[in-house]
Amino acid sequence: MKIFSQADNKIARRIAGLAAKYYLGKPDVSELLQIKTPTISSVINAAINELFFRLGLEHGYKLTTVNIEITNHCNIKCKMCPVSGKMQRQKGFMSFSLFKKIIDENPQIEFILPFQWGEPLLHKDIFEMVKYAALKGIRVMLTSNGTLLNAEICNKIIDSGLLRITFSVDGVGDTYTRIRGVEYSALKNNILLLKKIRDERKSSLKIDISMVVFEDTEQQVERLFSEWKPLVDRVQVIPVFTQIERKTKCRELWRGIVVVLWDGRVTVCCADYDGSMIYGDANEERLIDIWNGQQMRKLRREHRQGKFSGACKNCGEYESSKVSKRFQ
Repeated sequence: MKIFSQADNKIARRIAGLAAKYYLGKPDVSELLQIKTPTISSVINAAINELFFRLGLEHGYKLTTVNIEITNHCNIKCKMCPVSGKMQRQKGFMSFSLFKKIIDENPQIEFILPFQWGEPLLHKDIFEMVKYAALKGIRVMLTSNGTLLNAEICNKIIDSGLLRITFSVDGVGDTYTRIRGVEYSALKNNILLLKKIRDERKSSLKIDISMVVFEDTEQQVERLFSEWKPLVDRVQVIPVFTQIERKTKCRELWRGIVVVLWDGRVTVCCADYDGSMIYGDANEERLIDIWNGQQMRKLRREHRQGKFSGACKNCGEYESSKVSKRFQ
């Protein structure tokens, strides 16, 4: 059975790599697709969701992924982040009971990211949340700014069952410090501490680095890869959201993912930082019912017709030859 599983994973990785390079035309997202679709079944689900997108159907095939915003509080203020500027909605922390309800009522979920906006390590129940989902057989990844790491937290991360943790490192050296208001050397030491403890404990936890590409960081892409690639398991860059008129339908509506804000309200996309396009409430409904509910079907129909409203109307991404766009 183990041999079959290894072969299954190898084939899935190969398919994901080919899809990124030849179908999407984005070879730089190959590794990310391999992480998100590690099995043949997950590849099939993603392929059918993509087919529904191509056909412009009003319903999606299968909801497999949830971004769960366990908090939108953050301990730092980054130059390009709406949390410390544009965000108008109330800040808070998701209850552990709501988190468990989401997991329990949606057994089809394969992958969760307990993060959307804010710093998840501020949540007092973060490690219990990760453990709860992992024990249900769900793959869990986390994104963090890395500033709260110490030996105790590093060990809790490893013990939680987390598969991967991604640290946001927007710029190198003084650029990072100017953007995030934190000393770059302190952040780097924190990440290296986690790596040291992970290696000493022979943990399978993967450590990734991610940088948002915009005017201040675009010229540091090569330096970021050069400095961090020898140190961590993966380095990625993503474009910052920009206000550009949308002209084509977005595959995010079909991709098998929803975003649950800390208070349980469900929005369609991570770009909707203020929760202006709410399509349901996880306190009252199952996510699968929201994802294929009347409002979502109406939104897909509008996208198919080239009609874009709300957060979708001016949803764009920074233009750069150094990074692929995510929502095309």
